[in-house]
Amino acid sequence: MKSDFSGVIGEPVLLLRPPVKMGNLKDEWESRSVTSKEVNRRWTEGSNIFKKGEIYYMMYSANNFDGQNYAVGYATSKSPLGSFKKAENNPVLQKNGKVTGTGHNSITYTPDGKEMLCVYHGRTEASGHQRLVFIDKMEVTKDGRLVVHGPTLKD
Repeated sequence: MKSDFSGVIGEPVLLLRPPVKMGNLKDEWESRSVTSKEVNRRWTEGSNIFKKGEIYYMMYSANNFDGQNYAVGYATSKSPLGSFKKAENNPVLQKNGKVTGTGHNSITYTPDGKEMLCVYHGRTEASGHQRLVFIDKMEVTKDGRLVVHGPTLKD
């Protein structure tokens, strides 16, 4: 961005996109809105980037925000401008029977800064179509995998 926020500097850089073709098992989770007939399109949205060690982690949401299959995955890079490689353990946050439509997350930390938290929205049977805010612990493991410990629902 220009220092006065009046425009951008340079040309846009494509960092991530939905799968181009159907049928790739690794990317199957990103097409569930289509295969479950929620909507007939795929997209990737709601991304955010954080750095852990020397690696940039881009978390993103895939599928229809309005459906049950909305989920979160991530990709990694050594540069904030890519190229990003989608993770093998995707999705890292998805419906679990009690919570559906999990997505569009952000990241924060506990007050002592020791634990990462994933803040996202989802739906429950009780909330119907209304989205609720959820917060779950997340971590980057020693081998560099991102793990979200959720979705959780307190009774």
